[in-house]
Formats: sequence, C-alpha cells, structure tokens
Amino acid sequence: MREFSATPDRLPSCFHGVRGATAYRPSGSSGDDRLVTLGSGPRGVVFAPISWGDACEWAAEAKRLAAGGYHVVSLDWGADRRRTISDATRLLRTRGAKDVAWVGGCMGGTLMLGMLTDRTDRPAGVAGISPLASLGGYSAGNGTSYDGELLLLGTADDPLSDEKRLREVAHSFPAAEVTVLPGTRHAAEIFAGPHGTAARRSLDGFLDRTFAPADS
Repeated sequence: MREFSATPDRLPSCFHGVRGATAYRPSGSSGDDRLVTLGSGPRGVVFAPISWGDACEWAAEAKRLAAGGYHVVSLDWGADRRRTISDATRLLRTRGAKDVAWVGGCMGGTLMLGMLTDRTDRPAGVAGISPLASLGGYSAGNGTSYDGELLLLGTADDPLSDEKRLREVAHSFPAAEVTVLPGTRHAAEIFAGPHGTAARRSLDGFLDRTFAPADS
C-alpha cells in the first residue's frame, strides 16, 4: 500500500466560515482532485458527487454530519476517480478516523459500490444515492463478498435513476436496505427537496448501523 500524503489547497467558497474546514491536494495526484475535511473523531464519512459534481455538492450534509460528531471529507473528482475515493479514505484515517463509511450520489455511488470487489481497504458501509448498475464505464458490481452496511436510496420517478433502476442495483446487493422516496429528485438534490427529512433519517440510520460496533 502506497504511503499517503497531501498538501493544503484552496478551500471552496461553500465551506468558508466552517470552523476547522481544510482543503487538501493529494501529493502526486493528477487532475483536479481536491479533498475538503471538516469535523473530527473516529467515525469517518466520505461524500462523492455525481460525475460532473464537486465538493460543494454534498456541502450541506457534510456540515450537518460534522456538527453531529462525524469526521467528513467531501471531494472534487481527480483524473483517477477510484484513487480520489481511496485518497479521501486514507486522509480520514491519517487524521484519526478508525472506520469510514462511503456515501456517493449517482456516479459516486455506482463507483463506490463497484469498488467493494477490491477486498483491501474496504469501508465499514456504503450508501449509494441514486446509483445505477453501470455508468460512464463504471459498474456497481455486486455485494456478495461484502459484509458491511449497505443503503440504496433514490426517488420513484428520477429520470436518471428511477425505482426500477434502483432495484436493478439492489438485485446485486441483497443485504442492502432500499429506500424509495416520492418525486424526481436525484442524488444530493433529494436531501434539499420536500422529502429531505426522510432522506436524512434514512442516511442517519445507515450511519448508526455502520458505526454501532465501534461505538458499543
């Protein structure tokens, strides 16, 4: 496993004024990957955006969870998206996170689910928000060899990832909790919509289950 290091970078405006928020650029990375950390403690959460998204996409939830005692990273994609997720995870662990959960919207969720086929450095849980079975050359894979917590969350009539597509993903992850909310909102937009409270309740329940062994 390669050694991880990162250098400070410019903080996105969506995180200005957040106490302790810091941006990093992984050393030796190529592309535009930037990792924004906030919060502290042993429970780490990595937020990954949609394919054209950035660290600000999940800013509201990142701030909420950090205020609730989680150690959070929200990210800009680099040229190697798998490496960006891996770097975000390693950054949290170098800063004291004992366990890490992954939360990804659309492309982010699809990629995170697909990375579970790698048996090394796995997260404690994965929440796919509006994931697809495959997208942009990435596949959600399957969860038959994974024993961590899993959540699949989406909306019934999302034009990109409706209930039918969400349940297609669920076929490969039979142990996952599946939450389908009304409406057409996609990925992080669900949390800002009329059913945001239900989405947050589902995410919080997933995180409670994910970190329960470490907290008990």
